[in-house]
Amino acid sequence: MYHPFSVAETIRIAWFILKKNFPTIAVYSLVTLLIVFIIGFVTYNVIADSVLTSIGVIVLLVGISFLFLGFIKLIFQLIDREFYDFEFRDIIPGIKMMYSYLLLLIIVSTLSVIMTNLIKNLDEGMTQSLLGIFIGIFFQFFFLFYFPICTCFIVDDGSGPFESVMQSYELIKGNFFKYFILFVIIETVLFLASLTIIGMLFVIPLVNIVLVVAYRKLIYSHLDVDDDIAETN
Repeated sequence: MYHPFSVAETIRIAWFILKKNFPTIAVYSLVTLLIVFIIGFVTYNVIADSVLTSIGVIVLLVGISFLFLGFIKLIFQLIDREFYDFEFRDIIPGIKMMYSYLLLLIIVSTLSVIMTNLIKNLDEGMTQSLLGIFIGIFFQFFFLFYFPICTCFIVDDGSGPFESVMQSYELIKGNFFKYFILFVIIETVLFLASLTIIGMLFVIPLVNIVLVVAYRKLIYSHLDVDDDIAETN
């Protein structure tokens, strides 16, 4: 049966997945936090050499990306575990996956820096200010709105960096308004959670689960097939 995309149902299913798999998600999140803390502490507080520090920053970026993609793969596996079992190796990101994610992240970040610097070189005035605001909003919007869906395509579909951007645009455009409402809800929850450390530790995994479920729901909303996720109740 065809299931249209629903914000309320997406949040409900994400909450169900978190409750049902809380021990697994909590352990992965805590281990991830510990690993990132250790690498970050060593990089910024132990290493004194500037070259080694730069290498440490790269290792930290790669490490965070690896663990984040592993978490996204874990959520997909938890969603699908009703149909088959999975092993630890099934949540390890592949080389192509890491390459696509990092390349997209680096390209968009580099473009953001280049365009920001170009605008700074313009004569000061209204044009410079408006362009600066527009570029800032554009790239922030891309990272917060489209990038999570791009990541899901990279993890779930094995898409390349540019392919994932086009796929994300095509996937969202039919449900832009609904996805935008979900986006506003997520940003509001993240803002409130940022007021406390414990809140962030709890909400960040939940937000990523919501985004993965939203991706799957959007995929099913484009297909005239049964939406298996909707049966998780």
